Amino acid sequence: MNKSEQIQSLRQSFSRMERFFSLLMREQFSCCGATVQQWNCLEVLLDGPKSMNALAAQVALHQSTVTRIVEKLEKQGFAVRTRKAGNQRSVEVEITGAGKEMHAWMDGQCTQMTSDLLDLLPKARQASMVEAMEEFSQLLDPDNQAFQDVLKRCCENQACCNPDQMKGETK
Repeated sequence: MNKSEQIQSLRQSFSRMERFFSLLMREQFSCCGATVQQWNCLEVLLDGPKSMNALAAQVALHQSTVTRIVEKLEKQGFAVRTRKAGNQRSVEVEITGAGKEMHAWMDGQCTQMTSDLLDLLPKARQASMVEAMEEFSQLLDPDNQAFQDVLKRCCENQACCNPDQMKGETK
């Protein structure tokens, strides 16, 4: 397989994995009325309180979407929002004890599902698969400078923002 074919195959694999893993997680959490986005927010909040901007950045969702998710988490008793003294526009979100319990349950469900999936791979390939996935997840970390450089190039070269580029025309 040449480099171009590897890139195409990897891109398609990432896309399928994202869709199918999200589908599995949605099915797993549906019995308790939780969503994958709620899970992601709770996971990030385990590290401590976050501003709405920081939370949105870490879960890779628009702030308005995260606001709706946090409102729902708050109604369920899984998170609490507070305004910072001296800056009423700044809101901080913190996971509650009930949120930690819910996350622990959801984490157990995800761990079992991941174990079941890993068991479907040949034993000889399991360790190398885990290592490769970990290496890619580190590359895709928004705190990674290499990731930021790739993201910057993506934003600079977006043909969808320039109709002439989409047609193959240059100015």
